[in-house]
Amino acid sequence: MIDISSLRIGFIGYGKTAQALAWNFNEVELNVVGASNESHSKINENTLPQGSSNFDSLSDLLDASNLVFLTCPDDSIASLCESLNWKESHMVIHCSGTMDSTTLSHAESQGAQTGIFHPLQTVSHTLHPESYLGLFTNVTFGITSKHDGITEILERMANLLDGSWVSLNDDAKTPYHIGAIMACGHVTTLLDLSSSLMTKAGLSKLESSEALRTIVNKTIDNYFTYGPISLTGPAARHDKDTVLNHINWLRENHPEILETYTNLTRHSTQIVTRESETNYIPELEDK
Repeated sequence: MIDISSLRIGFIGYGKTAQALAWNFNEVELNVVGASNESHSKINENTLPQGSSNFDSLSDLLDASNLVFLTCPDDSIASLCESLNWKESHMVIHCSGTMDSTTLSHAESQGAQTGIFHPLQTVSHTLHPESYLGLFTNVTFGITSKHDGITEILERMANLLDGSWVSLNDDAKTPYHIGAIMACGHVTTLLDLSSSLMTKAGLSKLESSEALRTIVNKTIDNYFTYGPISLTGPAARHDKDTVLNHINWLRENHPEILETYTNLTRHSTQIVTRESETNYIPELEDK
């Protein structure tokens, strides 16, 4: 078994994800030696966990680290990797949900071993990264590597963070990431659209937020308790008149939302058809 206490972890690109990982790794007593920005911009020392350093030079960070996370924007990972000189002693990891292993092929060509460690979690801005502690509890990590040793290390790191992990091959990355985005970023977008409609109805932003919070929390709880049979609303009731009323109102007042509404309604009807032979659950309240 690999001794992960011997790891010297460094980050290149010290944004939200890097800060969240660095502080949580440090909390479980993994050795985070420090971080550097690919743009060479100065890192606020206050955002680094205790015992970690800001490296002005990328080469100095590579010399000090044996496990390097490239936590820059997705479209910069390959070019950043190609700009660096790697050694056989290096393990190189990126945390992108959508980019595959080929983005790290330059490091592989120089003898380093590579992998992917993607936390299926939303990481928002915070006043101080210490508030990220515990962020990865019960979180699933998508792990990809052709190297058994790297896979073992990343699995153990996920376990140390009180998370779980799934093994993904490169072909699985795109549908995996689309699913993640639809469950996270797209939900935020739908909530924003819903809130705008509530304010159109005369609710204040606070009233809208409180009203939606209750129904959203119940909807999510129902889905993960009962599955898609928990679907409610006019499509689930085969209420064509209500759907047509909605469509007509949106066409006149918010045509930019109409296509989103109709596409979601079509998919809702597909769920109803698919689940039509499932027993009705009386505990679920129609909305």
